[in-house]
Amino acid sequence: MASYLRLQAHDPDYSDSEDTIKHPLLPDEGSNPESHATPTLKWANWPIIGLSVIVVVCACILYISSANIPGPRDARGLRKPNQYPGLELVEMLGKKRKGPSVYFPAAIIRANKAVPDQVYTSNSHVVLSDNDSMFYQWHMPSSQFTSCYIDGFVPTPEEGRRVNKTYTSSGSLTTIQVWNVTTLTKRMENFSWNTRPQRIALMGTVAFLPEKERSDQLNYEDGWQLRAPTPRFACGEKATYTIEVACKGCKLEFEQIFSSPALAFDLVQIG
Repeated sequence: MASYLRLQAHDPDYSDSEDTIKHPLLPDEGSNPESHATPTLKWANWPIIGLSVIVVVCACILYISSANIPGPRDARGLRKPNQYPGLELVEMLGKKRKGPSVYFPAAIIRANKAVPDQVYTSNSHVVLSDNDSMFYQWHMPSSQFTSCYIDGFVPTPEEGRRVNKTYTSSGSLTTIQVWNVTTLTKRMENFSWNTRPQRIALMGTVAFLPEKERSDQLNYEDGWQLRAPTPRFACGEKATYTIEVACKGCKLEFEQIFSSPALAFDLVQIG
């Protein structure tokens, strides 16, 4: 295939006018190449310069701000926080008496209507029936609490067997009567049915049952101690209180001993 070649002249006097034409993209001889730099390259440098200025300004601001940050100080002059807040109140709270308080009786004496001349002395054996009543007496000190009531304390069968505290009973034990009676002038040590303290008024009734069983049977609600038929009375002064516990249509027998858990008729003092 023939090559495409430029024609050449053989006349020495011939000069191609095109040889004298300079390539438009080549600089002229002796000219400065920088004078031909494109303006686009110059404008591209301005964002870089602007960013540099911003970085320098931010660095100056950060340096000035850091100079205002206080350095570490000596903590020896600062107040130390209390590691046990409220501990100073323990001693004050300990001086206050807690309630409610449960009091064991000073005397427990039986009286039997079937044998009215039989004299009984104070002991721990409790017998309640249609013929038997029990008389309890407390010698109370003065107190800031001014409300008291009589209650029956009965452990669960499991607790009772564990500490050998059991009782025998028949009939309903949900309405054991508590009577206010005359207080003897002398200390209650012994008497018979004929010489027993006399009834004044019925104070209320007591259910002699374990706490959970009592709540289930009688539907007790919070605050039942302050409502009838709880045998309540005013207290708070130094005084002697004597009551009679009677069981109508029932029978109950146990030993009332000062130990825990309680199996007893006791006096409870509340606010």
